[in-house]
Amino acid sequence: MRGAVLILLSCVVWSVGVGCSEDEADSGQEPGNNDTSQEANGELLFMMPHQDGNTYACYSCHALEEPASDGFARAGHALGGATRRESFKNGQFEDILDAVNICRTEWMGAPAFAADDERWQALRGFMDESGPEGPVEALTFEVVEPLADTDGGDVEEGRDFFNASCALCHGQNATGTQQAPALVGEFLNAGLIARRVRTSGEVESGAYEGLTGGRMPFWAADRINDDQLRDVLAFVLQHDPGGEPDENDLPDDLERQCDSTHPSVGRSGVFSDFSHDIGGVATIVDDCTIEISAFAFDGGGINVQVYAGLGGDYDNGFSISGDLRRAGGYDGTETIFVQLPEGRTLDELDGVSIWCVPVGINFGDARFE
Repeated sequence: MRGAVLILLSCVVWSVGVGCSEDEADSGQEPGNNDTSQEANGELLFMMPHQDGNTYACYSCHALEEPASDGFARAGHALGGATRRESFKNGQFEDILDAVNICRTEWMGAPAFAADDERWQALRGFMDESGPEGPVEALTFEVVEPLADTDGGDVEEGRDFFNASCALCHGQNATGTQQAPALVGEFLNAGLIARRVRTSGEVESGAYEGLTGGRMPFWAADRINDDQLRDVLAFVLQHDPGGEPDENDLPDDLERQCDSTHPSVGRSGVFSDFSHDIGGVATIVDDCTIEISAFAFDGGGINVQVYAGLGGDYDNGFSISGDLRRAGGYDGTETIFVQLPEGRTLDELDGVSIWCVPVGINFGDARFE
């Protein structure tokens, strides 16, 4: 019975989103994050996004057992019975609450659970009863460097692996979901994808060595091997081999013409989608210009601009565009260019957000890697 419930709930998980409307602005509440008293139901807390976080759930990255009841392989190891492991995160923590709070703060965009929070007690109880009886062996994993040689993958093998794993967030055949953008046909290259797979993740806690920022969870060596990654690259890039940005392709009517001397030039990031159908790839093309290719946005909200920020902090960031709203929105086929104001430098940003200015809502952001 539980397997059927989990499959049903996994279909519901991806329907949760946030918005930014006049009514929401008037209320003074942050859409999608205005209720921190989520019912203390352990199964729902495992399966569904937490109401004080973003659209990720525990189930986005972890099944209860493997193979999972829904057939997907995930970036994280199974958590059924994990409460009885002796240590967590390669031996860094002895209390599972510390490990769970890394997920809460660095991937789910939520505050840490307190030990006496009824939601945490319920979630812990659910994980405990969902696993095997008795002690559960602690796990180890290895964060590895991106591939140096990305050639030689098999497209069909890559499609099969992608649709049994990556598709949980990126959709079957990379067509996208609320969790993550469509990939096929976007301005991507093998190096960017390999970095995202191997080293994406927040770095503030220092719980993992070698991560480079971003919300996408990294895939350790035992979750995807190099040959499987090459196959995935071959599949994703079959329609668009991508490439590095060419400064000669810049429009002639940009306000500023800048040098290309900063070490961040050439870095890219794929937009997450928290609300309003955001998608695209942001690329730093010179010392003051950022290209957003395959840009998708439904055109809604209240005064929506591209904001630059550091460490995912756009409240204290700065605008680098005018209002992006327009009837019909952007359908994922356009490329737009934004530029830093005079006096600002690339040292002041490591990501950009499609930002609803009046109420401070991040519709989706891209972190440069």
